[in-house]
Amino acid sequence: MIPHIVIASLAMLFNAAPVWSHEGHDHGEAPPPVESGWTPRATARSDDFDLVAAMEGGQMRIWLDRGSDNAPVTDARIDVEAGAWKGEARPAGDGSYRVDAAALARPGDHALVFTVEAGTVVDLLPATLVLKAEPVAGSPDGRGALLPMAVGGLVAIAGLGMWWRRRRAAA
Repeated sequence: MIPHIVIASLAMLFNAAPVWSHEGHDHGEAPPPVESGWTPRATARSDDFDLVAAMEGGQMRIWLDRGSDNAPVTDARIDVEAGAWKGEARPAGDGSYRVDAAALARPGDHALVFTVEAGTVVDLLPATLVLKAEPVAGSPDGRGALLPMAVGGLVAIAGLGMWWRRRRAAA
């Protein structure tokens, strides 16, 4: 007769295993791949302006639109501050602005303040830029979870063996 704890442990172990489909097994159209070129972004909004800033290496690219109609603002002066670092964004010729921001290229949360002057309007726009550390190399398909599951299974089997040994010694 198999003790109930053994059956429950085995059921938990097998239910935790990942399931892979075999060839010919189709669930329809695959989802579109995640864009690998996505860059960290910071956004800020006020009544007058909508601003998006993206890090591209050591450069920050900034897009500025009017808040009322979302029209691009291409003739503004934009100063950026993050702690002791300061920079002035220059028009890039494509409707965006660029500023050398190599000091912000390290991982972490960067509190930014954009000072925007466009015509007679001056506005301060706070934003936070979050740069994550590069991911550690691993298996993107979820098979990297097999090792922790195998170790957990071995620990469960060892625990069951110790329980069984104690039970037999007590009998």
